[in-house]
Amino acid sequence: MTLSIKVQWRLPSKSCTQQTQALFEPGQKRKPMTNNVRTYESLAGDGLCRFDCPTEADYHKAWKQYALPREPNLLEMALVGGSVADRLAWVFVSGYQAACRHAFSSAHLRSWVSHAASEDPKGKLPGVTLSGLPSEGTLSGYKVWIAAANTIEQVLVKVGSSSRFDYLLVDCDRPGISIDLFERDFLSSLSQGRIRFVNTPVSGADFVDNYDLGLLKRVEALYVYAAFCGFVLAGTTDGDLVSRGRACLNDVQVALASIEDGDLEHVSSREADARAQGLLARLQGNRLRAAGDWEADHKIVAMYSDLVDVHIPHGAGHGHIK
Repeated sequence: MTLSIKVQWRLPSKSCTQQTQALFEPGQKRKPMTNNVRTYESLAGDGLCRFDCPTEADYHKAWKQYALPREPNLLEMALVGGSVADRLAWVFVSGYQAACRHAFSSAHLRSWVSHAASEDPKGKLPGVTLSGLPSEGTLSGYKVWIAAANTIEQVLVKVGSSSRFDYLLVDCDRPGISIDLFERDFLSSLSQGRIRFVNTPVSGADFVDNYDLGLLKRVEALYVYAAFCGFVLAGTTDGDLVSRGRACLNDVQVALASIEDGDLEHVSSREADARAQGLLARLQGNRLRAAGDWEADHKIVAMYSDLVDVHIPHGAGHGHIK
């Protein structure tokens, strides 16, 4: 992973739904964890702008084409994914995918992945357990919330107790895996569901090293904010919104750079949080004419914040943030 990016937004092609011109130029990376990535003179010059993505499959295709190749630069991945999104459900997906890659840095994630940790709080559905030896065992049980249930190729499965647990990276096409979809009012464009394992074979190679759940919660908010800023910058030429989007991105970069330096005790995302909430407040009434359910989904930006009290619609399935 690396956090150094230089991005110039120029007027995109006529095929884009919106046009924008802005500049984001954060500081240089401090602690590279992977190879350097190229400096982009213009995201818009690469054909990046808001695309019509009425289905999850449409957005997945756009994300794989434009955002995934930006890995290992996860900030850029989130930013690009947000810029091609036409609704806030896809903004969430973009930030979520970057966050999973940051927190599970040793896992080989090919495309979309879901963090499968939540279990039935009422205990009616058994949680996931590992039987046999770690080198040659099976998984059985349920995780009750996964994101992009129609589209994910892999799941990061938490196995064990709250105090002692492991993570396994499992392909969704393995034997014994089934996914049940359910509808949600919140992020309704995004398929959500629960996943069941019945004697699903696993091996020692599936175990994930070097993960940090505390880090996941920290960086998920930051990457969603970055994707949100990309979404705004790709959808407007308004000077005030462009300025606020750039400022928010810079604060996100500063917070992520501090995390890269390993000084977690002194990392503060309050500045980025305040900038993101201020930007959101100026988009009341779906000012950018986003697709999807703006009234419900705009809360995805607010729900990470300690600065605002937000009510998530009944039946929201987001299982590990709040």
